[in-house]
Amino acid sequence: MKILHLYPDLMNLYGEYGNVVCLKKHLEDQGFKVKVDEAKLNFKNKFEDYDFVYCGSGLEANLKVALKDLMKHSKSLSKAINNGTYMLFTGNAMELLANSIDGEKGLGLVSLDVETKEKRYTGDVVVENKDFGEIVGFINKSTIIKTKDGLFNYVFKDANLNDSSDKEGYRINNLIGTHIIGPILVKNPKLMRFYVEGIAKQNKKKFVYKEVSYPYEEDSYEVTLNALKERIKK
Repeated sequence: MKILHLYPDLMNLYGEYGNVVCLKKHLEDQGFKVKVDEAKLNFKNKFEDYDFVYCGSGLEANLKVALKDLMKHSKSLSKAINNGTYMLFTGNAMELLANSIDGEKGLGLVSLDVETKEKRYTGDVVVENKDFGEIVGFINKSTIIKTKDGLFNYVFKDANLNDSSDKEGYRINNLIGTHIIGPILVKNPKLMRFYVEGIAKQNKKKFVYKEVSYPYEEDSYEVTLNALKERIKK
């Protein structure tokens, strides 16, 4: 089984590499041998050769460098998305697939436009989706997303996240893009299981999920969710 970590040097703020490390461990616990490849600037890797692709958050300047390089691979990325490859783009990496960023052309793979502001929007969040339940995490961004849709509905967000949006993130087939960092897979067991089961079943059609307990992850999720819900009541 192969994982591609996209721009681990440019797009790796807030310990987001933890998403890859934790997912690899979960897949290994299901009996798979997992290889992680890194794709840096001018990489030759083809997205359709991988079971999972991940890109994390980076500085705004690094995002533009990554976008310029990723433009050269838009056909391969689009093909992998259409084929149902599991992917996760977190933090401002989710903006790479937008139609435009500050009026300049993006990859155009998802119908949204990005506008950078001088202000930073930061804070804890709880969002929900019927497939993944309630998701906890943190957002740190300087952009406003213009879109008519969204993957997650906000349950709670700090006052500093007053960008007037009531939805967050997007999904295209098995690719999820979200501003939520955390790392999001480490903090949200149900979302982790979605990826583990999906990736495994694509790799092995008769795969049966083996129940494995991860007390630290499960307890951390419950403590964080309950603490944020208490803030809703105040």
